[in-house]
Amino acid sequence: MLDRPSLTNRVLEIAGEILAEQSRSRAIGVDDALREAGLTSMAMVRLMMATEIAFNIAIPNEDLHPDNFRTVRAVASLVARLVEAQDASPFGG
Repeated sequence: MLDRPSLTNRVLEIAGEILAEQSRSRAIGVDDALREAGLTSMAMVRLMMATEIAFNIAIPNEDLHPDNFRTVRAVASLVARLVEAQDASPFGG
């Protein structure tokens, strides 16, 4: 598993790539509101899907809450929690 800073940096890269696809090249920080940075609802869905692929996780429906996608730090916390749970599972890892 990636350490927390590396995980956060990867989520930051993914969000930056999605913003660039929308022709929004504004630099974002880990605590910047992603909606205010320009991520639309569809871009948020793409962020969720790209995050699932990048970290080989599935985000459960109960975690599909706006608070979990408000900032890069929030997404990284969600990912860390899901990866840790997956690694602890006898079927994960």
